[in-house]
Amino acid sequence: MRVQLKDTVTLQTNLSLDQSYIVYEIESTASGNTYYRIENDAKQVVPYDAALFDVVSDKLYGEWTILNKSNQSSARVPGEFAYITFWEEFYNDDPRALRAFRQVKARFYLAELEAFEIKDILESNNEDGIYFVLNMLIRAKCDTFIYEVIQFAKTRLVEHTYSENDLLITAFEYLSLFKEEHIHAFLIGYLTNIELGNDELTKIVSNYFAS
Repeated sequence: MRVQLKDTVTLQTNLSLDQSYIVYEIESTASGNTYYRIENDAKQVVPYDAALFDVVSDKLYGEWTILNKSNQSSARVPGEFAYITFWEEFYNDDPRALRAFRQVKARFYLAELEAFEIKDILESNNEDGIYFVLNMLIRAKCDTFIYEVIQFAKTRLVEHTYSENDLLITAFEYLSLFKEEHIHAFLIGYLTNIELGNDELTKIVSNYFAS
């Protein structure tokens, strides 16, 4: 499910009019109000009054569960979040809750985002977004964005003078999943500049050609 801030709403802190947001919880209060828990522009996952938003997509992916809370409110959540203390644990950086959130976020992104939106992220300066999308594509073994990742890796190699970099390593790990002519050419090009390489990238490339 995705929502977007209404044009008629006064600008909200950490929310943008031109941005759509994935909903991770739909809460209904005893007084009849509804709240959407979303990840805002500051990367905070917090509830907002549903009246602020228009629904862009109303499809709920995967199994969702209704939880009844002690304050007479109820919440509809993905199955991975279906225990009362989930958000408390998430905000306290509990590894289990953080892992569950990342899994659900990746599933929702892959289901909800259009191809052009993923391309825009890969071509942006949003390092957190790029890292998340690359890992999402790796988990899904999605080969749709090979060209964009090659272009990203080429730019990154030049900008960082072949230094070891988490984003670059993740891009190489993604490319190493597929046997494709453009990937072969790119990785051979990397090997021709091996004196500029680093151990981690060279290991990924070596394993690619050895398999």
